[in-house]
Amino acid sequence: MRGLLLGIAGFVALAVGLWELSGRGVLNPALGPATAAAEDIAAATAGVYVSLRVINAALSTAQEIELGASIGAQASLQPLKVLEPVDDTVERVAGVVFVVAVVAALVTVGFAPVAALGLCILGLGFLLRLADDRLIAVSGMRAAACYAIRVGAVLGLILPLGFAGGVALGERITASQWDAAMATLSGVADEAGVLIGAGVDPVETAATAEAVETGLFTRLARQLQTAGDGMGEAMAAVGRYRDAAVVLMSQADDLFSATLTIIGVFALRTLILPALLLWGAVALMRRIAGVA
Repeated sequence: MRGLLLGIAGFVALAVGLWELSGRGVLNPALGPATAAAEDIAAATAGVYVSLRVINAALSTAQEIELGASIGAQASLQPLKVLEPVDDTVERVAGVVFVVAVVAALVTVGFAPVAALGLCILGLGFLLRLADDRLIAVSGMRAAACYAIRVGAVLGLILPLGFAGGVALGERITASQWDAAMATLSGVADEAGVLIGAGVDPVETAATAEAVETGLFTRLARQLQTAGDGMGEAMAAVGRYRDAAVVLMSQADDLFSATLTIIGVFALRTLILPALLLWGAVALMRRIAGVA
């Protein structure tokens, strides 16, 4: 009975592994949850990366704004250069998040061939164990067969299940921290949008452009009014830039804490918890093998 079970398990594992290596489809039940978890991580990191790059672009644009003055001599100032430390921090964090996104995408693509290869090794290990029990000519291969079974089980079953379980457990225990960090990031992104979004109201501009010009004095009056409105809008824009810069500087600590929390959550979900689950499963397998 034991030999029959070993033979069936070996042929099934080997057949499924060869089928998946040929690219005809996915039959491994452990691969679906792992692939879905990796895709969720990749999507989340991509969204965070885009938000950080938007903030980075807004801060970089704001730093280039110059205010000119002429009182006996001409001079220009860049008052929003104070945002440079915040901009540098956001850029560095965006680079780290990009690495996490690349790793998650690589895991999404690489799980299928690794798991398929693991099933092939697992099947060969079962068949080699059966041959060692039944055939005298290949006796003495028990240790190699057990090693192949352990390696194949880890690559084909435990690794994808451990990753999926680690990601699911991480999402459950870090949900509140993740929501708070994303809320902070969204708030800072809104303030950064003010830095590059302040300007002339497009509705008002369209209405002015569609107005009918009649008469010389009417056109002159409209041009003077437009110049005055433009000056007022420029001063209002400068005020909005200043207010947004003050808010961003006051939120720099919150932004730094939120980005570190996001990176920590990603590390916990994709590395630490899956590694702990994998280590525990491997240790349990060794314990069972030692008892057997």
